[in-house]
Amino acid sequence: MCGICGWLRISGIQLADIKQMNHRAAHRGPDGEGYWLWDGQSTTGQFVDVGSGEVENRDGILGMGHRRLAIIDLSTAGIQPMSSHDKKVWIVYNGEVYNYLELRTQLSNLGHKFHSSSDTEVVLAAYDHWGVDCFARFNGMWGMAIADLRRRVLVFSRDRLGIKPLYIWVKDGGLAFASELKQFFVLPGFKPIANLDAVVEYIDTGYEYPPATFFEGPLAFESGCWAEVPFAQIASPVFQRYWHPERLTLTQANHSEILEQTRNLFQDSVRLCLRSDVPVGVCLSGGLDSSAIFGQIQRIKKKDPAHPTFAFSAAFDDPRFDERPFIESVRREFGGQGFYTFPTAEAFLADCDDFIFLHDEPPGSLSMYAAWSVMRLARQWKVPVLLNGQGGDELFSGYWPAYYLFLRQTFTHAPWRAMNHLVGAVLPGGNPSLVGQLAPHLAQYQYRKKRNNRGMLCHSLHSRGFSRNSNWAIVAQHLTPEQYRLREIRQVHLPRLLKWDDRNSMAFSIEGRYPFLDYRLIEWALSLPPEINLKRGWNKFILRESLAHVLPTRIQWRRSKIGFETPQSEWIRTTLAATLREWLAHPSERLGGILDYSMMRQFADDLMNVNRLHRMDERQIVLVRLFFLDRWMNRFCVDVEY
Repeated sequence: MCGICGWLRISGIQLADIKQMNHRAAHRGPDGEGYWLWDGQSTTGQFVDVGSGEVENRDGILGMGHRRLAIIDLSTAGIQPMSSHDKKVWIVYNGEVYNYLELRTQLSNLGHKFHSSSDTEVVLAAYDHWGVDCFARFNGMWGMAIADLRRRVLVFSRDRLGIKPLYIWVKDGGLAFASELKQFFVLPGFKPIANLDAVVEYIDTGYEYPPATFFEGPLAFESGCWAEVPFAQIASPVFQRYWHPERLTLTQANHSEILEQTRNLFQDSVRLCLRSDVPVGVCLSGGLDSSAIFGQIQRIKKKDPAHPTFAFSAAFDDPRFDERPFIESVRREFGGQGFYTFPTAEAFLADCDDFIFLHDEPPGSLSMYAAWSVMRLARQWKVPVLLNGQGGDELFSGYWPAYYLFLRQTFTHAPWRAMNHLVGAVLPGGNPSLVGQLAPHLAQYQYRKKRNNRGMLCHSLHSRGFSRNSNWAIVAQHLTPEQYRLREIRQVHLPRLLKWDDRNSMAFSIEGRYPFLDYRLIEWALSLPPEINLKRGWNKFILRESLAHVLPTRIQWRRSKIGFETPQSEWIRTTLAATLREWLAHPSERLGGILDYSMMRQFADDLMNVNRLHRMDERQIVLVRLFFLDRWMNRFCVDVEY
């Protein structure tokens, strides 16, 4: 887990610029740095020792930099950029390939020799043996660049879901790549200009549409893809997809087989995610997914009191947002050692500028700050790897909109089946939350469907015109449940959460790992019909049944769902009110290129004069987005150009 960067330009580059790029991502790798430079003539290029004093005065046509967070093989043998045995292939790599031990054994049997215990060396050997076909063999998360001097190409790859970031910027005959957008700022020719299409979509819906970013120019490398860029023909990468989940077919397994396979895949995924040479902990929210991960770890470790599993959690005084009763249920059942952080609105204001800077782009809500606080807590206790429950909801239909979409479409051809779900939800053994959550979710859907937030855009922006992305609130209603699930996983919801989680964790040099995002478990979940997860008002039904052995009953059949969510509505009404009103009275000039101040103030006044906000009131999320947008534009000195 690290930060990477590089620059290819035939007219020449300065290694000092690569060093500056690297230092912009120092938080991603506090355990060392390294550089490699190629002059266009050498058959191997040259590793440049950062301690030699030679970095500042070197030039070439291709350079790569790396910041190291040492997780596997803590010795100097794991330093990057790393080369193949003949020094003609070099890699900078951010991530973990969890099945590296199995691949190492396979490659050793094929004649490859290894000189370290790092997964990076295995990745290099896999590329050497299988070429670009190696990426489909990896089980893990990564963003990587490989300089292949034999073939004179730069090869890029990103994991199947884009868990690890990778950005590309092509301009003036050069191509730069980085783990974070702010790394491009140090390069000559880069100007921070707002991508107005992305900004408008953010104001309007909060959604993002990769590969576009909030800055004009840089693009996110597409997940589940690889690409080659010839040294002699520098251009934007043409993405080649190596993962095709849309081609999966539904399984014919019976119910007991489904439970067994789900349980086995989950167990093996957690086992792989525990591979580490440093301490490993868990982000424990008290929900179904993180609790199952914690319980599974404790079963694997047999509740070893000499090596307890560390659990890190956010807690609040407001019982509506406090998960401690559920978290303590898990720890009473499985043991381990727990630590709490207590995020406050005052702490958020103190951290706000750093929070924005380390996210690179405007975050989606104040809830991201709770996860930020948990990561800081883990770093304070020197636990640099945290397993996380991200992905369980998307894979196993854990969000209420997925259930409502299923019911809506079922009503059209089998109304009796839909009624069975609704009636079963309010009968003993059902989950009445299905009915109780309907009204606020319907209100949220209606708000998003109208897209009224565009009324706050300034006249100049309206007259310019901007692309109008399809309204997800409407599009989703015309998808099958299978299509909806795949879109949530690959395009709409999960990519945003993973991006925010990467920024939160790496801000404190923490590696986040996601057992539910093992590609084998993803493909298995996608082979199950979505309705198998829905029963009598319960979502994630298959998961609740299959993971019963690692869940306290209170968690297994828990009806509420919170997660690391801040009391956003209360903060806006109380502690943050003065700050928000001061900001509304004096917004930045930069924001004036995007929003009509009078319309924005009217919107905010209508919201802040409400005595009590429902936690799902979409307007409060919009107000927070506008606040973040202004702080982002000022923090990065972002210009608006029509």
